[in-house]
Amino acid sequence: MISKTKKSRIQKRSLAVLAPMEPSTRIKSNHLDTAMQTKCQNLKHSMLRNNLGCFLSKIGILTVFFFASISCSSQEIALTYPIIEKGDSTNTYFSHTILDPYQNLENENDTINTDWYNVQNKLAINTLNRISGRDEMLKTLIAYEDRIDEIIIENKIIANGNHFYLKRTKNENIACLYFKESYKAKEVLLYDPKAFNSEVDNNVISYFKPSWDGKKVVIAITNSGKEISDLIVMTVSNQSLVADVISRARPESFLGISWLPDNSGFTFLQFGEQESDLNYSVLYRLGASSKSLTRVFGTGLQKDIHIDAKGVYPIAKLYNSNDPYIIGYIATVENFWEAYVSDINEFSKGTPNWTKLHDKDDLLYTDSGRFLKGIYIFKSNRDFESNALYKVNSENFAFAKAELICKPVEGEILQSFIINGDEIYFTTTKNGVSSKLYKCVNGESLNIELPMNVGSISLKNNPSDEQSIFISLSGWTMDNQRYLYHTQSNVFELSPLSDKASYPEFNNIRSREVEVVSHDGVLVPLSIIYNEDAKPKEASPTLFYGYGSYGTSLEPFYSTTFLHWVELGGILCIPHVRGGGEKGEQWHQDGMMNKKENTWKDLIASAEYMINEGFTSKDKIAIYSSSAGGIMIGKAVTDRPDLFAAAIAEVPIMNPLRSEARKGGGGSNMLEYGTIKDAAQVSGLINMDPYLSLEKNIKYPAILLTAGENDPRVPKWMPGKFAARAQEFSISSKPILFRIDKDAGHGTVDEKIKYYQEYADVFSFAFWQTGHQDFVLKD
Repeated sequence: MISKTKKSRIQKRSLAVLAPMEPSTRIKSNHLDTAMQTKCQNLKHSMLRNNLGCFLSKIGILTVFFFASISCSSQEIALTYPIIEKGDSTNTYFSHTILDPYQNLENENDTINTDWYNVQNKLAINTLNRISGRDEMLKTLIAYEDRIDEIIIENKIIANGNHFYLKRTKNENIACLYFKESYKAKEVLLYDPKAFNSEVDNNVISYFKPSWDGKKVVIAITNSGKEISDLIVMTVSNQSLVADVISRARPESFLGISWLPDNSGFTFLQFGEQESDLNYSVLYRLGASSKSLTRVFGTGLQKDIHIDAKGVYPIAKLYNSNDPYIIGYIATVENFWEAYVSDINEFSKGTPNWTKLHDKDDLLYTDSGRFLKGIYIFKSNRDFESNALYKVNSENFAFAKAELICKPVEGEILQSFIINGDEIYFTTTKNGVSSKLYKCVNGESLNIELPMNVGSISLKNNPSDEQSIFISLSGWTMDNQRYLYHTQSNVFELSPLSDKASYPEFNNIRSREVEVVSHDGVLVPLSIIYNEDAKPKEASPTLFYGYGSYGTSLEPFYSTTFLHWVELGGILCIPHVRGGGEKGEQWHQDGMMNKKENTWKDLIASAEYMINEGFTSKDKIAIYSSSAGGIMIGKAVTDRPDLFAAAIAEVPIMNPLRSEARKGGGGSNMLEYGTIKDAAQVSGLINMDPYLSLEKNIKYPAILLTAGENDPRVPKWMPGKFAARAQEFSISSKPILFRIDKDAGHGTVDEKIKYYQEYADVFSFAFWQTGHQDFVLKD
């Protein structure tokens, strides 16, 4: 790639667009976004103008006038966008020369750019805070959670029956770590994250892992949406800390922490001090200094192991204390990884001798393999698109001669499995929305009848009893039900972690599963959640929530927050677009790289279906996603701006062609989207790039974009460049907002109030833009 950039400066520039709308016309724009709400207080429009004044010599003004219906009267509203002077940057990728006028925004250290980002954020907050109905919605969402005295967020049980869990009471904003010797024993508060650093008021526990014997527990602490955590180690019996702080961990995202079999220490993936530094799996021994970490897996540690320094993560993982080997994964965003093994005894000494376990071409799904009495069991799609379970001898790992354990179920995709004693249980889904439970018996798949039909199933071992497993069942309209399944008697015993609340408000909400014909004739699953009392054939505000990347499936989930959207008269649609994993790995591959257009075209087809069936109309559709789903949202908007009232993209990838310009490069994400180093893939990157697809003089829908200041994955300039260009090009009367949260990262929110503030912003904005009478812009 050849880059030519001329430094540009911000200057005063003004462009006025007057929308020719009748005073009685209500703006009908549907806009949804899981945006990260900042801690700023409400700002009056006059304050925004005053804040702008201090640097008008550097930042110009773009004013968009539109009318909003407010309590049966009309009021002209002027949105004042900050404008940054465009540059003349061009980049050449093989035969493609790309003009990138807002490439200057990629310099986040430039104070002029910082001013521009700040004004965009203030404008977004000011507008969102003026939407009527927002505060009432926030109260309702919090009140729904508060019907439950306490929420168990995560629970881990070890072999002796000890329970370790994160719990948040209704009077608390963050979760604390608790301990019980058994399910019915008295609980003990182990750790409140507020104690970690008194100078930081938003510390949260991002991960924890008890030792095999339960005498110690590792706790990961972070704040402000940051993904890098600090680790502390606690003695459970007296809640004393046994080590100083260990830095630069990220266990919640990279296979966690693995204790050594004798509980004398643990291994985890430690990130480099600088963005350019390499990452290593390291071994820490209890009692040692946090600086005394032994590198045990990573680049340069063993001559015959070659690890690409960019975009891969060398992770050492031990799944059970009696496993003969520890596995070293070369993890990427792909679904198939390269892996090595080392004798666990040698590893525990800090001197592992890694040998090849399998290559990517052996088609083992990520970290799916498990040991069982001399054999290695794994999930693969090597022979069946529906996936299947195989086994090899753990003495030679001859994957070319792997044996099928049990026949796959026709028409269903194998999702997960667990080994319980000598038995194997697995789950399947059909179209990602209907789940079943099976047991492998003599090479056959034996269906286990569940207490009810469900959308998703989660399996978890009961380490204290090999004759039972924990099974959690849920659906779009069914709250999560946790059972203890007694395998010998085939009995399901309810085993809730906390009391359940009643929500009669949702009694009339139903779900329907259909398949929609996409642009190329392929059938795309679509989940529709609606209120059966809604008037038939009356267009309703309709929210499409999708993703379509990395083979991730959107399985049915129960959320009082999303159901509140339906309660207030909306329809919720989940399009299971290509790029996800709902129909298997091929479904994923048909929505990546040069086939990425299938993802947003599947969304477009789903929206058209809902219109044709009379559920909704163009002026009542909002589309919403985050992160990699930003490509789907952005391209749907640029391809069919007439089809949507609003589009919402949280921490989105909106300029994938420039992904490799990020700090640290594009990482292994290039394996999903493509790389600028490949001529064929560059064409795909250009085609899928929402920022590059924006055109002048187009009536774009309302758009809400967000970014997190501490986001290590998607820099704020990605949505920022799209916002700047969309504000410049759009000739519609719809607002285009860009909010940046200084206390946020890549979308994960562990604080209760902040979590619901985001959704109150999202849904109130969406209802305002789709013409809901209770959500209008206030003076």
